Amino acid sequence: MKINEIINKNQLPQNQQQELQVVKDTPRETELVDPKTKVKTIVPKDPNKPGAIAKGAQGKLTMNKQDKGPVSRGIKPGDKVNVI
Repeated sequence: MKINEIINKNQLPQNQQQELQVVKDTPRETELVDPKTKVKTIVPKDPNKPGAIAKGAQGKLTMNKQDKGPVSRGIKPGDKVNVI
């Protein structure tokens, strides 16, 4: 299942962001789960694939499902990731 199939911008109000929780973080991928629907999303850590997870200025994790780039280091299970 692809990220854009799970999180559709048309389903969320514009002022609300989707929030996923980190379940597992390995050297190759990060596994996220939606706490409401229990749908799992696997984000590869390959910088050439979309789904970059980065820490913002406030220290919060943010995933841009369309941008290519690396996944931030130091992610641990239980962290929350905002999806834009």
